Amino acid sequence: MKNFLGCIFFFAISILHTYGRIARQTIGELKEFELSDIRLTESPFRSALLLDKQWLFSLNPDRLLSGFRQEAGLAQKASKYGGWESRGVTGQTLGHYLSALAMMYASTDDEGALERIRYSVNELDVCQQAFDFHGLFAAFPNARKLFQEIYRGDIRTEGFDLNGSWVPFYTMHKLCAGLIDVYHYTSDRQAYKVLSQLAEGLYALFTQLSDAQIQKILICEHGGINESMAELYSLTGDRRFLELSLRLNHKAFVEPLVTSKDELKGKHANTQIPKVVGVIRQYELTGNKELYDIADFFWHTVVHNHSYVIGGNSEAEHFGVPGRICDRITDKTCENCNTYNMLKLTRHLFCLNPDISKADYYERALYNQILASQNPEDGMVCYMSPLSAGSQRNYSTPFDSFWCCVGTGLENHVRYGEFIYHTDEQDNLYVNLFIPSVLDWKARGIRFEQKTAYPTSDTVRYMVSSSSGKHKFTLNLRYPGWAEDNVSLFVNGQRQTVCAVPGEYIPITRKWKDGDRISIVIPKKVTSEAALGDDSLRAYLYGPIVLSADFEGKNYSHFPMVVTDDIENASLSLKPAGKPLEFILEAARPCTIKMKPYYQMGGKPLMVYFEHYTIEEWTARKDEIMMKQDREKWIKEQTVSSFQPGEMQPERDHDFKGEKTRTGELNGRKFRKAVNGGWFSFEMEVRPDISQDLLVSCWGNLGDIYKFNVEIDGISIATVIIHWWGNTFVDKLYHIPFELTENKKKITVSFKALDNRSVAGPIFNCKIIKR
Repeated sequence: MKNFLGCIFFFAISILHTYGRIARQTIGELKEFELSDIRLTESPFRSALLLDKQWLFSLNPDRLLSGFRQEAGLAQKASKYGGWESRGVTGQTLGHYLSALAMMYASTDDEGALERIRYSVNELDVCQQAFDFHGLFAAFPNARKLFQEIYRGDIRTEGFDLNGSWVPFYTMHKLCAGLIDVYHYTSDRQAYKVLSQLAEGLYALFTQLSDAQIQKILICEHGGINESMAELYSLTGDRRFLELSLRLNHKAFVEPLVTSKDELKGKHANTQIPKVVGVIRQYELTGNKELYDIADFFWHTVVHNHSYVIGGNSEAEHFGVPGRICDRITDKTCENCNTYNMLKLTRHLFCLNPDISKADYYERALYNQILASQNPEDGMVCYMSPLSAGSQRNYSTPFDSFWCCVGTGLENHVRYGEFIYHTDEQDNLYVNLFIPSVLDWKARGIRFEQKTAYPTSDTVRYMVSSSSGKHKFTLNLRYPGWAEDNVSLFVNGQRQTVCAVPGEYIPITRKWKDGDRISIVIPKKVTSEAALGDDSLRAYLYGPIVLSADFEGKNYSHFPMVVTDDIENASLSLKPAGKPLEFILEAARPCTIKMKPYYQMGGKPLMVYFEHYTIEEWTARKDEIMMKQDREKWIKEQTVSSFQPGEMQPERDHDFKGEKTRTGELNGRKFRKAVNGGWFSFEMEVRPDISQDLLVSCWGNLGDIYKFNVEIDGISIATVIIHWWGNTFVDKLYHIPFELTENKKKITVSFKALDNRSVAGPIFNCKIIKR
């Protein structure tokens, strides 16, 4: 963790100092080692790092700097890159580029990274001086005009723009973060100079404004600008930046978290997560317990109420109803930026309160989303981590994509040295990830090496090298919560008694000497995990590794389903296939299918969640279940009632009501919507004796203002955000709780905009279908 200022160690380690004996211990705060202390050795993680370096070094910094020169009135040395860099978010990639280069230098000592850093920082210095506006400068279009308007208190926003600029302070946060990382990892004084002047400019800008004006600015996505100001305080000791950081907390978002309220549904997920990273950094610098509680509640809420099996969250970039993802499993799940930021938040919280469950989450998200997000063939990265049946990853191109997840993707694969090792106030050692690596433990004068083929193997080996005699300390090995309760531990070939259980550390206290060897065998098991909201929709794991169906070489007419009378016992359904990490889903119907790790699927079609049926259900309903995948036929057979909005007679027949509504036609289909916070409702026939769902037809290529709740007789069943579902009509299925239709012949279906800026709809068709 950068800048350990604020890490106050307040618990003492209680250890039974018996040579070679295992003992329970109480853990105080921890701190990470520096990236420069760790070198990855041969593994998928090192391979990913090298692919990332190849891509980083292929980028032309002049193209990333082009917007800065343009806005500063200087001649451009090269054209801008494509994607967002040629649109309204010009410059956001440059910040990530600097961070990635700084961490690459720390991780590899490659002078090529340092040369690119120095060139880029010098160019930024030139641009900052030419821009000549209180230290401020930027690359996004009309930057000077925006800063001038804000100085005057002229602030206009619709959520994803500020005075017509697309997320300008999000981009400013990336620039600040890049300069902070450069200074942290390379001690570059010119970077510190540029950063200091930029921070002074931001302070001067915001000082002109009232709290109410600042809160209006914060409606627009602003990344972790509060974190950047907190880091400036840590670097300079200037309390002005801490005070500004606290003023930059978005009250409308933070205040519900203070009272432990989950009001995340409908919110753009990655807009929120960096705000909380800033809050936990503020806690580290102030000790204000309320700030810690906000971050801790948010972490638990997202991980336990909004996350998918791979550790990611959100669908089409937005949070949904708490405790319910089962009807939001699509090709737009788990934006990778979200998990990049959730892992940052996890690192902070873990150091403050070392809870194995946080390490387990970190490991799951690292393998199953972050490592999986990179194309193993060329190092490109994906925006979303899709989970729906038959979906596949869509990777960036080297020079034309440059989405937000390209920026974080440049960083993700050079950060793998983080979180492997931690230490405490007594200079004990904690091992949290099983990644082949070498730690240069300077405080002890020890070289600590980890070797393993994990997760292919269950065995992890460690070796201590020291030229300065014996060192007494406690080596704490993470015993994951997912592990079997029969771990085997050996020190110099002698078996040790293990008192710990899964979810704890295994502490080994002794005088360690040169050549000491430790090996641990942590057995994995197959398990299944239900999608939130539907116990019969389940994914399979082997230890922490999420498995996917592998359709390679197969042409399936139907996606597989699982037939078993014991869905909790995954070992009855899943059998080893004879190769490491590969299995056969023998309980699958209509035929068995091979399973392999999700992170190894690359760009191939995949499937993670499987519908589960009992043998009796399958026998009685096989034809119906199979028909479900013959979509058109299935919908026709399952439809209870149908409503066509936007047409006079159907709306009269269904008792249509509404406020601020509009009708129209798109691609030959009529629709109804409600604008400016409006709503509309209509009646639909239902069956009183069975469970039913609502099938809604939408157009998939709309924007973030299309946000609304779907209600049945006044009870919300879904929050919908129509955002980048594709340039096509999309049918969305929403489960209706049985108690809302039981003993009824009709229900009222309502679509209500989330706020005064939102639109409900447009809706092209609605059907009630049998579950």
